[in-house]
Amino acid sequence: MWKKKKKQTDSETNDFTTSISDLMAGLLSIFILALCYFMLNYQTVTSKYAGNMELRTQMLKDVGNDLQRQGLQVHIDTKQGVLRIPESVLFESGEASIKPEGQAAVTQLSQSLYRVITRPEYKEALETVFIEGHTDNVPIHNEFFQSNWELSTQRAINTWNLMRNDIPDFNSQFNTRGEPIFSCSGYAETRPVQDNGLDNNTEEGRAANRRIDIRFVMMPPKDANETAGR
Repeated sequence: MWKKKKKQTDSETNDFTTSISDLMAGLLSIFILALCYFMLNYQTVTSKYAGNMELRTQMLKDVGNDLQRQGLQVHIDTKQGVLRIPESVLFESGEASIKPEGQAAVTQLSQSLYRVITRPEYKEALETVFIEGHTDNVPIHNEFFQSNWELSTQRAINTWNLMRNDIPDFNSQFNTRGEPIFSCSGYAETRPVQDNGLDNNTEEGRAANRRIDIRFVMMPPKDANETAGR
């Protein structure tokens, strides 16, 4: 009697072990499949992101080369996605009104920018174009501007207003989410140029920080699940 009961117990133990082994093998298979899916999806998203960065670089170069052919010298920072215009081209010191020669420069910028961003290869990939105003670290306080925040923001707005007056179609440029592409922002002295090796407390360093930046932001890669669900 005891031996028979012992044999039944051994059989149950073997069955339980087999079931656990099958379960672990099934879970391992699911994990491997999930990992493979994640890696494939990650590679796809990374590839699309890299492709968008390449598009941004080419777009900046296209605008910059077009402007340089017209005699307008601008600085292109492909790493940051920025086209930089020095203050001296657009404004008098401490003022937000664009001077006459600056107005001609903004007209050149607007036309070149419009020609480039409306190309099919760029239009679908572009999320936002920021017009950014930047100042040096010398405080300003007068009857027009209480601080560099007001000055930098008003300069960005005035630049944008002139751009869309030159090219009214800028007002109807939207990204693939239906959002307006153009936006304005002012940063005062809080975002000095980082890679020019200049001391921000010297006149040369301050001059480099007084600028308008046109910053290009690309659309993030679409998630594979989001794309499949549409």
